[in-house]
Amino acid sequence: MSNLSVEQALSRIESLEQDGNWTAAIAALSALNRDHRDTELERRIAELRIRAFDDVDWPDAKAEWPPKIEDPFPLLAGNASIPEISVDQLSATTLGGGIQHHGSLIVRDLVPQEYIASLRENIDRAMDGRKKGNSGIPIAETAPWYAPPTAMRDHKLGAGRKFVELAGGIWAADCPRAMQEIFDLYEELNLRSILHEYFGEPPCVSVRKWVLRRVGQLDGEADWHQDGSFMGAYVHSCNLWIALSHCGGELETPGIELVPRRFNEIVTTGTDGTHFDWTVGADFVREKFSDTPPVTPEFRPGDAIFFDHFNLHRTSWSPNMKHDRYAIECWFFGPSEFPEKQIPMIF
Repeated sequence: MSNLSVEQALSRIESLEQDGNWTAAIAALSALNRDHRDTELERRIAELRIRAFDDVDWPDAKAEWPPKIEDPFPLLAGNASIPEISVDQLSATTLGGGIQHHGSLIVRDLVPQEYIASLRENIDRAMDGRKKGNSGIPIAETAPWYAPPTAMRDHKLGAGRKFVELAGGIWAADCPRAMQEIFDLYEELNLRSILHEYFGEPPCVSVRKWVLRRVGQLDGEADWHQDGSFMGAYVHSCNLWIALSHCGGELETPGIELVPRRFNEIVTTGTDGTHFDWTVGADFVREKFSDTPPVTPEFRPGDAIFFDHFNLHRTSWSPNMKHDRYAIECWFFGPSEFPEKQIPMIF
């Protein structure tokens, strides 16, 4: 692509689109954008990733799910703890084995430190762009940091975008430049290949479940939840939560709190004074899972945790929180069992 002029590259990309070769078109457009960073290219990539999903001939669902993987962490068997690895140990086996046997997997230093400041700045720019957009400033002036894809109009969004905003987040798809830079990072981390091997099919992402977060002080403790309670227990999923702040543990900046065990079903929801019918009460968690009490891992910027839709977790809380907590959360799915209403996007 680098040997072609911009006009030649765009002509080739249009031919790929017309032939329905969406994956190649997206890859070529992304490469062109890396060489010639451009707002319209980034918006076009976001549009293509959403529109193309229904036109791709995805493989049938994997015959056996979840895949049978021996426990890579046998010394932790029966312990109320989350396995931890370094980034060079990340593979489909450690990922799948950590999730299927222990409920989650922590990867230390997943994101190189030289990316952290830029990722945080991108979140600030995206949220500043949304604030301007909400005040009536046109997208032409808020792009590339805030420019919701027009392809979203084909889907029922309900209050989803506002719900995420109130929780201190913004959809990555609404922020074309930030989204593309994160996609480039995921490629560098070889996530596509690892997830493809784990799912047994090419991974995709969800518009609704890919969120850039800048979370401030909460009013109090949050409810617990399993994402499968509203996405469905049948989905093939893997969530990646990346800390961009030093948080969790005994720090004043809270992180994420999890029950350190594997679940294979959806637990009772909507009881013990929960805020929503899909969330789980704190009293229920304390009583039912006293043998595996919740943990709040300490994360440094660049550390990450993987888990699936059965994991029972919540945003942790501290009355002494002084600094916003930055994070990126992205849910990946096998396209053959993509959850309804989550708006699929090609990886």
